[in-house]
Amino acid sequence: MTLSSTSDAVRRPRVDTVTSRLRALIAEERARGGDRLPPEKELSEQLGTSRGTLREALATLEAAGEIERRRRVGTLITAPQRFTLDDAIAYPIDYICSVSSILGGASAGHNVRMVSVQREAADDESGPLLGLAAGEPVFRVSRSYDVDGVAAALVEHTLPATLNGHEVRINSLTDGVTTFFRDVEHVPLVRSDHAVTAIAATGELAAELEVAPGAPLLVVHCRLFGDDERIIALGRLVFRPDALYLTASAYPAEAPGRPSSPPRP
Repeated sequence: MTLSSTSDAVRRPRVDTVTSRLRALIAEERARGGDRLPPEKELSEQLGTSRGTLREALATLEAAGEIERRRRVGTLITAPQRFTLDDAIAYPIDYICSVSSILGGASAGHNVRMVSVQREAADDESGPLLGLAAGEPVFRVSRSYDVDGVAAALVEHTLPATLNGHEVRINSLTDGVTTFFRDVEHVPLVRSDHAVTAIAATGELAAELEVAPGAPLLVVHCRLFGDDERIIALGRLVFRPDALYLTASAYPAEAPGRPSSPPRP
């Protein structure tokens, strides 16, 4: 872990705490008909935090559209925004499909902005999940996409360098990883387990997806299984929620063929 990532890991919880307390203050101000927050110096003293941490928390709220900071005016509380999916593209996480195929099926134009393939040693987290010993080689594949010229998604996968006794032909990666397994490696994918969360954009991720630091991002962590029920790829899909949103279908727990409890991602 780099010094900068360590610093982010230490600072972020403080920023999140201050952000939550600011949201509570905003709710109180709205309830009494107020339209702005106190000056930064007063807020910093009231919350017992540094001006730097306060400004990061305010940037998070501004990126989310909850406040607007104006020079010589102050921090204005904006009207609650109505969330709409009108301009976003649905990504169904209950199907095994690539981001490329989803974007290709949508009416909006899309492009691959960046492709990166790196060969490196498996780390302590990915190695055991992929059935690899520490230090065995893996490929880390990153692809970023835009929709109508605007950054929309960053997709990252880790897969073993050797599969079924031969070197993975990663030089043939021209589309998403799921398409690559099907068309190049001829490996059927029988299952994909997902865990969905949200994060605040920081550092390189904010720059890559062209959002302000603190802006909300959707994150899908996935595990892709081959027909022998072995994990053959680990993925992290990061979406701008104004560009892509997640969908899934649910059925009664007693439906035929449905597991009695959800799979653990």
